[in-house]
Amino acid sequence: MLPIPMPESAVEVIAYETLHQPLSPLFLDYLAGREGARPFLGRGFDLQAAGAAAERALTLARPAKEVAEALGRQQESRGAIRAAERARSLAEPGATAVVTGQQAGLFGGPLFVLYKALTSLEVARRLEAVRGRPVVPVFWVASDDHDFAEIRSASVIDGAGAIRTLRYAPRTEPVGQPAWAIVLDDTVTGLVDDLARSLPPSLGRDSLLQMVASSYRPGETLSGAFGRLLSALFPELIVLDPRDPALKSLMVPTLAREVRESSPTSRLALEAGRALLAAGYHQQVPVRPGFLNLFAVVEGQRRALALANGVVEVRGTRERWPVDEALRRLEADPQPWSPAALLRPLVQDALLPTAAYVGGPAEIAYHAQIASSYAHFAIPRPTLLPRPSLTLVEPPQARALDAERLSLADLVLDPEVLLSRRVLDDYPDVETAFARTRQAIEREMGDVEETLGAHDPTLRGAAAAARGRALHQVEGLHEKALRALKKRDQGRADRLRRTRDALVPGGSLQERGIGLVGAVARHGPGLLALLAERLDPFARGHQVIRL
Repeated sequence: MLPIPMPESAVEVIAYETLHQPLSPLFLDYLAGREGARPFLGRGFDLQAAGAAAERALTLARPAKEVAEALGRQQESRGAIRAAERARSLAEPGATAVVTGQQAGLFGGPLFVLYKALTSLEVARRLEAVRGRPVVPVFWVASDDHDFAEIRSASVIDGAGAIRTLRYAPRTEPVGQPAWAIVLDDTVTGLVDDLARSLPPSLGRDSLLQMVASSYRPGETLSGAFGRLLSALFPELIVLDPRDPALKSLMVPTLAREVRESSPTSRLALEAGRALLAAGYHQQVPVRPGFLNLFAVVEGQRRALALANGVVEVRGTRERWPVDEALRRLEADPQPWSPAALLRPLVQDALLPTAAYVGGPAEIAYHAQIASSYAHFAIPRPTLLPRPSLTLVEPPQARALDAERLSLADLVLDPEVLLSRRVLDDYPDVETAFARTRQAIEREMGDVEETLGAHDPTLRGAAAAARGRALHQVEGLHEKALRALKKRDQGRADRLRRTRDALVPGGSLQERGIGLVGAVARHGPGLLALLAERLDPFARGHQVIRL
């Protein structure tokens, strides 16, 4: 299918603080380049910083040929030939990577997955042009993750402009299983049909549905389907599934060190956590003393591992392994083993010469607790590049915003608050009349209170209570008037609600509340080309793109 021509778009960058989202002071300070965040996250995230990190990454000897070949085979298994070629270029001298990643969400996950992939592609392209050596974009699929509740749903905007949430409900509910072990059953076919019914007709709809149907099919794993869809959308993106046996074997030295040294990542993260709290920041990852930053699949579930007195305890089971036995198990069969949040970046960068890591606010905050772990494991630390945050505004939504004189920040408000504000703007005489009435009551009843109080102090309280009752009656009439005026213009109210659902679903940013499939279906491949052109990978605020 040919790319769909897209109109010129305007890009506006606004401060995160205006959107009232739950972003940590540490993340905001890093974005702003403030001194307080530097000891924890580094000195910046421009292209120059990524270039310096690329040179540092090359100082560590890695199994480059083995990694490159394993990644090449993975891409070929999905039919991604161009990505396979790029993957094998990792074996060339001086080659580095720009890495991002995400959980294996249903139908590709939320919109920000697109932005992560596009950013890794664009930064790799720019860095390669500067360095003159291969820089490959890698998307690490978190296939070992076992939070099924978080990845089983996807939301789209249907033909009526309402949010429709699709939820994968297999015949047998997976309990504690990682995404690589969750095999899609025949109910996924009906879910794809539901997606088709939910998406309004558009030029990109049929091609997108074909990609989804060929990826999310019975017999495929949830993480495998996610990887296939990503490869179909981004033919040059290297999609890395850490479940690959060859890659798992190459992870063993890092995983084994976590066991052998009684979780140095936890000890160092605990020290970093104290420093963060002393600096007025928070700890993104609570450190549990006695736990390894490792999981193992035992009795069909991914389970946490604790370590005490030289014995590894598999939580939720009766399994107890002396450290030597745990190490033998790991080396003999690393497939069941996987790193937790504080160890995963180290495993990643021990395998890949990572110049820059593209992460969301929480992922960036993880790194504040593992800087010293990088030094302990002698792994060069990459530049931390905050994932660009975007809101896509389509023409109908843009017209609604302009007509109502609203900004994106306004839409974060509750719809009823928004509608009340619009009514007050449109009927200023009503608000003026009520304001005059309140002032008159306050003034006149205040005089009554003072006069009565001068003659009989016991009457002052009764007069104050009467004033309160009068004001309460006025407020009740005011609310009734607002409801009546809002009801007169139901069409306007519906338009405001549709606009808010599309841009700030449930009060959260669009990139989190809406799945990527809806946007790609609506605009086709032209959307990805437009975003690649307009997106600023180094922006220090939220980007609003009018399509």
